[in-house]
Amino acid sequence: MAENLSDAQLMRAIRAETNSPENKLLENMQILEKKPTGLCAVHLHLSQLQRTNRKPDYIRIAERCFDPITITHMSDLFVLANFDIVLSCQSSRVEEIDRALSSIRNMFRADPLIERRDISGEEAFCTWYDLEEDFEYFKEAVVSSILSAKRQSLDKNVASMDDEKLTPKNLDKLAHTFRKLDARPLMRHQSAVQVGTNGQGQLLFREYYVSIADLRKIVAPDVDLLADRWLFQYLTTILDQRVLHMLRSQTMDDLPKNISLNLNIQTIHTKDFQLFDHFVGENAHRFIIEFQPVDVFSDIFAYEQVRDMLQTRGYKVLIDSLQPLVLDYFDPSKLKADFYKIAWGDRLGASATQEGRGEMRELIQSIGAANVIISLVDSEDAVKFGLQLGVQRFQGFFVDRLVEAMTQKTAAAMRGA
Repeated sequence: MAENLSDAQLMRAIRAETNSPENKLLENMQILEKKPTGLCAVHLHLSQLQRTNRKPDYIRIAERCFDPITITHMSDLFVLANFDIVLSCQSSRVEEIDRALSSIRNMFRADPLIERRDISGEEAFCTWYDLEEDFEYFKEAVVSSILSAKRQSLDKNVASMDDEKLTPKNLDKLAHTFRKLDARPLMRHQSAVQVGTNGQGQLLFREYYVSIADLRKIVAPDVDLLADRWLFQYLTTILDQRVLHMLRSQTMDDLPKNISLNLNIQTIHTKDFQLFDHFVGENAHRFIIEFQPVDVFSDIFAYEQVRDMLQTRGYKVLIDSLQPLVLDYFDPSKLKADFYKIAWGDRLGASATQEGRGEMRELIQSIGAANVIISLVDSEDAVKFGLQLGVQRFQGFFVDRLVEAMTQKTAAAMRGA
């Protein structure tokens, strides 16, 4: 276990990871120590955020807040494995650093970390250092953070039973297995409903997807498929092909009246989708194609081209898994999709502050409530909140129970007739 390793052993392990941010930060500190005059540093303790806010996408946005400094001035920025951010810069850039910190505080304003203070009244969110005077304190704090992150990482690896990581070396073997995969046993579906003003629910569509947990059990029980997002995305493009093939093996009458599919953008350019489109024919209006935000923003021009083509054919386009926190930093309506899924959670849900809920109200209204689907709905509160904003479309485990009740009621009525 990691707690049995000494600090010196952990430090040697960190030094061996030559390209890691932690090792690069240690190297940078050696340079700063020789000439700290006129330099300052800021340590953002984002590892202390609530778990729901410690997400790579959020941390990436926080990192980008420093772009005006890191791009135009002599500075160094490091994002550690535990999500702490360390910036070293010329002391003359204090105002610009303050502006970036203000943006990040605002971004995480609902998190208790932002208001927390130590016994001397200093904020827990970040620590400033004048490197000419405080270098030893800075070094001690950073090394402590790096060692803590390494211990957590090692403990996590032990807990995951040392699963093999998804790498280019094992990718070809898995890709070969995926291409022969029968997707039918792995297919799952989840309903989305539209709730009217009278409280009655109507089935909007059924989302078809492959259970990744079940997929791993069958094809790669000892491989962490999510270890590398880009390699995993490559595998999901093959998975898309198998799903499209499975759907083409049925008749349109076998499929739900309206169905959504979560696909990769590049899948739309493949022969498999062309065959699927031919199979769909004039029924394209029955299909909603869902894209992940990370796929959309990795190549916005490719998305726009695919979106226009799909909408021209009659398909509807949906942007999946929009997190409320991320929505503060771009206007989703510019994506010109037909629907947007916003996740129900701490920011949107009952634990959000009144101010946060008010801002989300404005956001949903700016997108257009008719275009919003609240996803991950786990309670009646989510439905009530959405209805108050004019949102009528919902998806999640609570909705599944509603659909089951609707189905049983319809079946009982038919038996009675």
